Formats: sequence, C-alpha cells, structure tokens
Amino acid sequence: MHVILNTTENVYCNKCNCMLVRRLNMAKNRKKITISDIAKQAGVSIATVSRVLGGSDYPVREEIKQKIIDIANQVGYKPNVFSQMLRKGKSCEIGIVVPSITNPFYSQLLSAAEQECLSQGYVPFICNSMSNQQLELNHLNMLEERNVAGIILSSVNSGDVLIERIKEMQMPLILFDQSFNGYKGDCIQFDFFKGAYLATEYLIQCGHRDIVFASGELDRRSRCLMYEGYKQALKDFNLSVSRRKVIYSFVEEQNFEKKDYYLGQELGKLLMQREYLPDAVVTVNDMIAIGLINHLKKENIQIPHDISVMGFDDIAISEMVTPALSTIHQPATETGSLAAKVLINRIKDISHDTVQILMQPSLVERDSVRKIHKKVRR
Repeated sequence: MHVILNTTENVYCNKCNCMLVRRLNMAKNRKKITISDIAKQAGVSIATVSRVLGGSDYPVREEIKQKIIDIANQVGYKPNVFSQMLRKGKSCEIGIVVPSITNPFYSQLLSAAEQECLSQGYVPFICNSMSNQQLELNHLNMLEERNVAGIILSSVNSGDVLIERIKEMQMPLILFDQSFNGYKGDCIQFDFFKGAYLATEYLIQCGHRDIVFASGELDRRSRCLMYEGYKQALKDFNLSVSRRKVIYSFVEEQNFEKKDYYLGQELGKLLMQREYLPDAVVTVNDMIAIGLINHLKKENIQIPHDISVMGFDDIAISEMVTPALSTIHQPATETGSLAAKVLINRIKDISHDTVQILMQPSLVERDSVRKIHKKVRR
C-alpha cells in the first residue's frame, strides 16, 4: 500500500532569474499486514492464526481465538477471500447471463449484481446471450464446465427447455427478470402484468381511448404478461380490445447493439402506415419507446401533442430525452442486488425456503403523455 505525501522544494531558474517552487510526490511504503504479523503479536503459530481467521473447525482455545480476532481487527487485517476459497476447493466465480449488455436496463441489473458479488468475495463472470436461445444454452454449458459457484440467469428460452437444463446442472441458480409457469426454484421477477396495466390505466385516465400496444414478438413470458395487463386495463374501462390495436416488428436480430432502438423505429414506421394515428402507444421498454419517438419526429409528428407514448423500465436516459419519457419504473438495482444475495446464501448453504419474489412497478409521470382530461368511467 502506498501513501502519497505532498511536499515542495525550491528550485532556481537561470532563464527567469528567480526562485521556483516545485511540488514533489513522495510515496511512503506501508507494509501490508499478514497472518505472520498477527501470529507474532499473539504469540502463537502462523498455522493457528490461519485456522482461526480461515474459519477452520480445528480446535483452538476460546481465549486464543478471541485474542487473534481482536488483534486482526486492531491492525485492519483483510483476508484474501479468493485464496481461501481456492484452498478449500470452492469456486469464487458466479456466472451472470443476460439477453443484452447494451440495453441500459440490463446494464443496471448487471452493475447491482456485480457489486453485491464482489462485496461478498465472489467474481462475476458475465455472459451476453444476445437474446439467442442457443447461445444462452451454450453459455450455461460453459459455466457448468468452469464449475462456477452459482448462476444468475435472465433467460430467453422457453420454460420446458430451461427447466430441464437446470435440473441437469444441479448447481445453485436463480432466475431474475423473467420466470416461467411451473418453475419452483429461486426467482426474482417483475410484475409485468401490473406494470402494463398501470401504463394503460394512466393513459386512459389522461383521456386517451385509442391505445396501441407496440412490441417485438410475444415470445417471452414478460411480453405476454404485459400484453395481458394492457388488455385487462382496456376491459376494466369498457374499451374495445382488438388485434388492430397491436403492432409487432420482427427485426430484433439485426443491429444487435441497438436492436431495441431500431425495433422502436420499425414500430414507428408501422404506425405511420396506418390510416390514422392512435391517441397513444404503450411500449414494452424504454429503448423501443425512444426509437419510436425519434422516428415519429422525423415524420413531423409532435410528441405528445399528436400522439402520447409510454415507456417501460425507467432507464436513466428516459428522463434525458426530449420529451422526457413517461414510463413504468422497474426496480432494477434492487433486483440485481437481491438476486446476488439470494444466490450467495444458497451457495453458502444458509438454510432457507425457496425464494420467489415479485418486484412491484410504479408510474413515472414525465412529458411524453398529453392530458386530455375526458371523463373516465369503469
């Protein structure tokens, strides 16, 4: 460890004929505390200190054990957790598999999960499935071969395929972001149904009636749940539900790094092909909403005067675009951190029942929705 000390010295400059002050950085070495240092202070062997601080079951007298712990705390000793795990034959890696590392929503999830892993002495091994089912399975195979301690997974595979693969792997695993009917393992997911319901209900309360649902293919459970939430809100307010009010685009595999943004642009093109614009649009994520809005702007469509747009996720950029995006907040940071905590508890064999948590969404009102204020009746 180095401590930087700032000091100065006077230097005479022949050109200027004057005295200058030069600042110096002096590094003072501070010795790293080792178990050998603690052993000397405690008057015991290095092996005894190693057993106590390493959590060994080897019998050590209680007063000696407490003395070693007290000295370690006093001198600020920090054990090398990674080395301890390796000595015990345990992996210190946790695999994290997500559909995208470029979508800011998944970046937020990843960052929170990564920080929690590192804080508990585990190294995150991040895999990007690029929304490809086979690539996701390949990643799972690779992580199994690496013998990682556990896996955090946001899957794009169908339930039956994934559940069967998880059973074969026989290692700690938690699903986050998305789950499947019939899955009985650890899972932390969002209430997608409620989120889409809130978005649609808000548009209705603002006076909108002709509301379109804009999405990619409904090939994920999350999108299907959002579609059901959208339809239920329309039904609860006695508004018609029809396939005409749903638009899809099938370009998700192109331009992967910006795929959701480009998907939104394609959805904007589909809107412009209609005989008339709807009052409002509910989208399945913020990047799609931003892409859609930007295409409509190119067509001289004013947001929200001509059409209102709702996002979903509440990524950081959603409040930086113009107009600032009204959206549904998903607690991504909390979810990523919680998923890592639950998995690590499972790895450590801390006894607990299966954890299945449904994270709750909330409405974020900004500037992309116009308030018409028509009377609303359920």
